[in-house]
Amino acid sequence: MTDTGLGEVDNFSTDGVRRRGPMARALVGDIVQLVDFILVIVVSVAVAYAYHALALQSAFDVQYYIAAGIIGATGLTALLRRDGYYEFDQLLSSGRTLRAIFSRWGLVVLGLLAFGFALKVSENFSRAWLGLWSIFTVTAITGARVITARILRSMSRDGGAFARRVAVVGATALGAKFAAQASAPDSGISIAGIYEAGLSDNGDGHYAEIKGDMHDLAQAARNNEIDDIVIATPRASKEEMAAVIRRLSILPVSIAICSNMHWLDHTGGAIARVGDASVLSLYRRPLEGWGGVIKNIEDFFLGGIILVLSTPVLLLLAFAIRLQGKGPILFAQQRHGFNNAVFKIYKFRTMTVSEDGDEIAQAKPDDPRITALGKFLRRYSLDELPQLINVVRGEMSLVGPRPHALAHNHQYARTIENYSGRHKVKPGITGWAQVNGFRGETSENELMEQRVRYDLAYVDNWSLWFDLKILILTIKAVVFPKNAV
Repeated sequence: MTDTGLGEVDNFSTDGVRRRGPMARALVGDIVQLVDFILVIVVSVAVAYAYHALALQSAFDVQYYIAAGIIGATGLTALLRRDGYYEFDQLLSSGRTLRAIFSRWGLVVLGLLAFGFALKVSENFSRAWLGLWSIFTVTAITGARVITARILRSMSRDGGAFARRVAVVGATALGAKFAAQASAPDSGISIAGIYEAGLSDNGDGHYAEIKGDMHDLAQAARNNEIDDIVIATPRASKEEMAAVIRRLSILPVSIAICSNMHWLDHTGGAIARVGDASVLSLYRRPLEGWGGVIKNIEDFFLGGIILVLSTPVLLLLAFAIRLQGKGPILFAQQRHGFNNAVFKIYKFRTMTVSEDGDEIAQAKPDDPRITALGKFLRRYSLDELPQLINVVRGEMSLVGPRPHALAHNHQYARTIENYSGRHKVKPGITGWAQVNGFRGETSENELMEQRVRYDLAYVDNWSLWFDLKILILTIKAVVFPKNAV
C-alpha cells in the first residue's frame, strides 16, 4: 500500500523496474585524465625519437624522456584535477578548458626547468625538444578535448547516455525558471518534469505543465528515470519543507534546494562556507588571489611595452596638434577610478573646449567643437593613447570599464541599477562593452544600461585570457571603427 501523506514513505514494487541508467559521469573525468597522462608521455618519447633518431640521427636515452613525460603528465593532470577541469560540466565546454591547458602547461614547463636545473640533468635535454614537446603536447590534448566535448554533448542530448535527468519539485514560478535555466543548450541537463508537492505555494498551472504529484515522482525515481531532484518551493513552511525532504530522502537520487528567484538571477553565484556555515555566495571579490597580481603585471609590463613602442606616434600626434593652432596638446579631466577614487585622465585634445565641471556636454556626430584633426583621432581612437601614462601610473588598466566624466558618472549612478559596480576594478583604455559596439555617445540611459551590463559581465568573469581576447578585438575595432564620435 502507498500512503500519500507527506510524512510517510511510499512503498513500490520493484518487479519489472528498468535497470538502465546513465553512465557515471565521474568515470568520464577519470578516463579523460588517464588519456591526458598517456598522451603527455607518448608525445615526449615520440618527439625525442623524431628529433634525435630521425633528424639528427643520434642516439638518445629513452628513459630520460619517459621520466620527463611522467613528471610532466603528473604535474599537468594534477593541476587540471585540482582546478576542476575533469568535472563533467567542464568537459562539456571545451573553451575554458583549452585556456586552462595552456596556462597549466606553462607552469609545468617552468617546474621542469627548475627541477632539471636543481638535479643538474638539464644538459640531457635539448631546448628544441622541450619546445616541440610543449607544442605537440598542448596540440594533442586540446585536440582530444575538443573531440571529447563534442562526443559528450552528443551523448547528453535528448536523454542520451550521459544526460543528467532532473526533476523539479514545485509547480511555481521559481521551479519554471530553474527548469528553463538548467536545460540550456549543451548543458547536458534533461528536465524530467515538474511535480507538485501539495504545499501552500505549489500547484499554480500558469507556470508550467505539471507532470505529476509526489507519488508519481517517487515512482519515476524508483524506475531509474531521474538522477537529481531539485526542490523549488520558496514559500513552504519549515515543517512542510522538512516533511518533503524526509519523504524524498529515501529515494536513490541526489537532492538539492533552489532557494529563491534572486539566487537564480546571479549567474556567478556559488555555494561557499563561512566558518562552519554554508552560504549562497552571490558575488566574489574581483581579481582575488593571484588575479590582482597577474592584472598588475599585465598592465605594467604590456602597458609599458606599448607605451615605449608608441612613443614616436605620440610625438608625431603631439606635433600635429601643436601645428593646428593654440591650445594644450593634452586634455586632462577628472574621472572616477577603482573604488570611486578620483584621478586625472589624459587624452589628446580633439575639441576647441576643455570641459571639466558639473555640466559637460557629450560629443555628438558632426559636433562643431571637434577639430579637423580631432575627428581623425577620435575615429581611430588615437586620442586615447596618452592614457598609457595612466596605466603605467597604476590609475587605469589596459582593459576595464571605460571611465566617464564626474558629472556623467553621478548622473548614471542615480538612474542605472548597479552602475557603480563598474568601479570594483580599475577603468580601462578599452573594454568588453567597447569591442561589442558600445562606444562613443551615451546620451540615452538605455544605451548606457547595455554598456553597464557588458562592464559588469567583465568584472564578474575576468581572466587573463579574457583580457587578451578583448585586446585582440580592440585592434579590429580600431581598424574598422564603428560608433566612434
